[in-house]
Amino acid sequence: MKRILFQGDSITDAGRSRENDQAHGRGYPTLVAAKLGYENPGAYEFINRGISGNRISDLVARMKVDIINLAPDVMSILIGVTDVWHELGNRNGVHTALYETLY
Repeated sequence: MKRILFQGDSITDAGRSRENDQAHGRGYPTLVAAKLGYENPGAYEFINRGISGNRISDLVARMKVDIINLAPDVMSILIGVTDVWHELGNRNGVHTALYETLY
């Protein structure tokens, strides 16, 4: 069984459950899990570790626990909206050069 890991901010989180890895939220991880699960029953395990409000620096900080320890075969990263939003709103985002380096 291949493990697919979703990482990111609110777009990935999409209301996922923190207690049940089978409850992927209302976003694209659920759509991917539904399509691939239907086409290939039992071939994939899907894990969503997106966290609403996270920036790329937050994702890097939790890399060991939420990426390396999970040992995914495939990983989807969708992050950046919060980085820009925080920078434009209160100058607390991640500037472009650092974003590129961390990503």
